[in-house]
Amino acid sequence: MKLRSCHIDNFGKLSDLHLEFQDGVNLFHEPNAWGKSTLAAFLRVMFYGFDSKRESGLFDKERVVFRPWQGGTYGGELDFSYQGKEYRISRTFGKTEKTDVFHLYDLSTNLECHDFSSEIGSEIFGLDSASFKRSAFIAQNDCECCSTDAINAKLGNLVENTNDINNFETAQKKIHDRMNKLSPDRATGSMKKRTNMITLLTEELRGYDAAETSYKKITEKLTEKQEQRKELAGIRDQYAKALQVASEESRREGIKQAYAATKQEEQEKKAALDAFADVFPGQVPQDEEFAKQNQDVQMLGVLKTTLFNLGLTEEEENRLQELGDKFENQIPSEEKITEMEKEQERFAKLKEEKTQLETKMSYFEAMAMKREEPDYTVKNRLPMMVCGIILLVIGAAGGVLSFLLPQVHKFFLPLLAVSVVAAVAGIVLLVVRKVQVSKEEEKVRALRVQHLEEERKLRGPVEEIQKTMEEASKEASRIEQETKHFLEQYQMVPGEKDARTCLYELRSQLQEYERLRSRAGKSDAARQEFERKQNSLLAFGKEAGMDFGEDLAAGISQLQMKATEYRIAQKAYAEARKKRELFEQEHNMKELAAVEKCPYSLDELNSMIRDVDERSEDIREAIEQYHHQLEDLQDQLDIRDEKEQQLSICRQEQEEEQHLYETLRLTGEFLQNAKEQFSARYLGPIENGFGKYYTLLTGDKEKDWMVDANIEVQMKEQGEMRETKWLSAGYQDLLGICMRLALVDAMYPKEKPFLVLDDPFVNLDEEKMAHGNELFGKISGEYQILYFTCHASRNIENTK
Repeated sequence: MKLRSCHIDNFGKLSDLHLEFQDGVNLFHEPNAWGKSTLAAFLRVMFYGFDSKRESGLFDKERVVFRPWQGGTYGGELDFSYQGKEYRISRTFGKTEKTDVFHLYDLSTNLECHDFSSEIGSEIFGLDSASFKRSAFIAQNDCECCSTDAINAKLGNLVENTNDINNFETAQKKIHDRMNKLSPDRATGSMKKRTNMITLLTEELRGYDAAETSYKKITEKLTEKQEQRKELAGIRDQYAKALQVASEESRREGIKQAYAATKQEEQEKKAALDAFADVFPGQVPQDEEFAKQNQDVQMLGVLKTTLFNLGLTEEEENRLQELGDKFENQIPSEEKITEMEKEQERFAKLKEEKTQLETKMSYFEAMAMKREEPDYTVKNRLPMMVCGIILLVIGAAGGVLSFLLPQVHKFFLPLLAVSVVAAVAGIVLLVVRKVQVSKEEEKVRALRVQHLEEERKLRGPVEEIQKTMEEASKEASRIEQETKHFLEQYQMVPGEKDARTCLYELRSQLQEYERLRSRAGKSDAARQEFERKQNSLLAFGKEAGMDFGEDLAAGISQLQMKATEYRIAQKAYAEARKKRELFEQEHNMKELAAVEKCPYSLDELNSMIRDVDERSEDIREAIEQYHHQLEDLQDQLDIRDEKEQQLSICRQEQEEEQHLYETLRLTGEFLQNAKEQFSARYLGPIENGFGKYYTLLTGDKEKDWMVDANIEVQMKEQGEMRETKWLSAGYQDLLGICMRLALVDAMYPKEKPFLVLDDPFVNLDEEKMAHGNELFGKISGEYQILYFTCHASRNIENTK
């Protein structure tokens, strides 16, 4: 593979730069800040693009770093040859990968081709971008060689066979991460945390042994207190029976005293009743009669006040006459006015609804105007038809010539085969065109049906809205006419005022008319009732032999007071007598003399019972306290049971995770062993290549180095093999360059890739630099080399 030329539109600080590349060594000796590393990055990005990964933000940052300083198109072109064909890569870059544009052209036809995709670097080199930078792309101060999954797969020639080696590092990382999460030694490991939890739970459970002992002791004390409480309850029952006997003796003594007081009260009430014999020698008026007369007296006062309040003024009488003339023919009902008001509310809603419908109709009409006629054009696919016909004619002509011309008899079979293939291809193209044209015609027919259906859906709401608007207008006109006719009956014209205002005024006038007419009627009725009540009261006084005079209320009150005193005395005597008789019925008068004697007084018995109750209360409080203690202890024991269950679960989970941890450890070891065994297959060619380049650069033919299965180099120093990280920076770069060249040799035994060296010899001394010239003289025959440097001391000659 060879690079031929490149053109950079804009990339970093480079702009409108065109370069031609030759076979062998291409030296770029330019000063600092010329853009050598930018050019090297451009060549890599043209094959791989900017990496879409986001680890640590480096790749996103690279896209930003190389964005053109001067603006303009971000990208360029690169011409190269591969497997006998000439290609051109064209890339332009946007802010993100989605906005990048990639094209590949075949320079033999200058037409875009699809031999490779935008992942052309991975498809040609068999490596991803990161692996390419670790092999054929050697940057300044980045000569270290470390293997990747892609490099291992390429070395093992497994790119087309399996993804196992590509997933090795991913699998190992997942196993390592999972083992770290499970680790029994790391503070963050779940097994370490659970071990701590098991230790903590075990220590906590030991503290619950004292709680179980205390629970048993308190249970025994509780039983003892319950027995004492039962004993005191029996003693209190005995005291309570003795108290009943003493209480019965006291009760009988009280009954005797109560009976004597009842008889005394009866005699006093009889004497008070006998004193009224001279006041009412005849029949005493009943309370109902006095109540009726008192009501009549009160009613006289009410009627007098009513006559004063209900009387109409001259102005009110004139207003009543005026309204009576207005409502002479017909008085409107409250229901009719309410009905008219509801009609007016409906009239307002209809107007508002009409406005909303007009807005909706305007919206649908606007929607109909915005709709565009779909494109019903059917592509005839004429180029496909012409190609098919041409191939068919070529096939037919070739077949005829193969039979007719003797000059082509020796090419009969190849010519006939080509003719048949061309004819079949032409037929296939014609059939495919026919099928595609039929599908497009069917699609156009479906578009027409869809367009007509959408038009019908848009017309439907407009017609419905127009119909609703006509109905609303008719109903509003009807309401307006009915309201006008109703108001004109009462000398009101809606045109002068709003109809709702007219209805409000009509309601007010009707209410005023009813109020004045009601007052006038009530005033006449009150005058007649006043005269009737007054005559009735005077007649009652004459029947009782008392002249009430002008003050009717005082005369009736005096007469009623005497009658009330008589009835009170009569009632008191009857109640006293009934009380005595009821007392004698409720009590056995003969048993009042027989009283059982108690050895203790009520006070003594109550004191004894209080003493027992206090002792019982102390025991109750003790029992309650024991219950609280038992509840607390039971809570602790419940927590102990929960912790025992938790400890059991932790131990079970610990066993499961221990098994998983051991399984992961063994799996990681097996994977590492398998990878090392796999790597050993291509270790020989890499060792040979490394030794060849190491000898060229150092002149040292002694094999004081070793390459392991992980493609890592160790050097013998002071009698021991040591890692290269302990060596100087220059020696580390030397070993890294040798290993990278050995890797490229091993990965590409046939068609060699180009090598990009971005000043990798910056740390080498003069002797090693001289050997570097010899090295490039050896490999420039096999590889095209792009060498970038800023110092003349590190220049190399172009030797082939």
